[in-house]
Amino acid sequence: MKNNLQKLSFAILLLLSTQLGAQTKSSFEEKSLAPNSYYNGSDFAGGFNSGSAYFTNDYDSSFGGFWSGFSISNVKDTLTQGFMNQYGSITNGGYGSNNYGVMYGDGTIRLKDAALGKLTNGFYITNNTYAYYEMKNGSNFSKKFGGASGNDSDYFYVTINAWKNGGQGADTTLEVYLADFRSKDNSKDYILKTWKWVDLTAFGVVDSFAFSFESSDTGAFGINTPTYFCIDNFNDQSVGLTQVNKLENVTIYPNPASNQLSILSNQNFDEINIIGMNGQNYLTTSEKNINISELQNGLYIIQLKNEYGISIQKFVKQ
Repeated sequence: MKNNLQKLSFAILLLLSTQLGAQTKSSFEEKSLAPNSYYNGSDFAGGFNSGSAYFTNDYDSSFGGFWSGFSISNVKDTLTQGFMNQYGSITNGGYGSNNYGVMYGDGTIRLKDAALGKLTNGFYITNNTYAYYEMKNGSNFSKKFGGASGNDSDYFYVTINAWKNGGQGADTTLEVYLADFRSKDNSKDYILKTWKWVDLTAFGVVDSFAFSFESSDTGAFGINTPTYFCIDNFNDQSVGLTQVNKLENVTIYPNPASNQLSILSNQNFDEINIIGMNGQNYLTTSEKNINISELQNGLYIIQLKNEYGISIQKFVKQ
């Protein structure tokens, strides 16, 4: 009987999560594009809406036209190298869909409508085709990552910042690596070429996100690596109940839980927070066995911190 109730609870939760995801998820499919084409803000709209978010865009008609911020694309070209393929995704399309977003330079995502006052779940990220090949092969403008020997400690990452309450900076900053050659073991070097989930729940409740870049390949005019990435399914609330851990070998059980939640790990934690989907911190402890009997039924985030990093997972109180 209990197993049946658990299955029913999960089914209801997944249904609600899917419905909420449909309201908030930015899939970029609202824009109708011809095959292998893009929208880059050349209508001077200054940005566009998708799901419950607004994506900024800055278009300048000088010198034939150039843009920064966010564009929308469905270009499926993973072979052409160089600037003429700046709207391509190295994954050959969106995350399970045609359209996806492309960000260049710097841009901002502003939450709106159903997304306001709630945690932002995350998004999928991958490399832009132009940037991917510049890092893989190098060019007259940027270096081949790893160098001729393959031993250069190159890297390229996106820094994510957030704001709340109309301009107050969030406590958290997140770095997402699109390429990492810093390991002494060259077999661990990589340039991202799949869709990767980025968890944003550690930011808490915020109202906007901004993105910038860092690279090991810099010159007199700044970063030589093309500052692009591709994005899809921003704030998709239907992504699985357990997010990717930033700490290894951390398990929470049972899930769903009624009275006690336990943490299975060979590590100790300096701080464990239980956070509601509204961003409120309901409980802080350092104990691995946690009494949750006073919590109302629903979906929660458990955030575990120690000197090695942060683990963020979701669980159901029933």
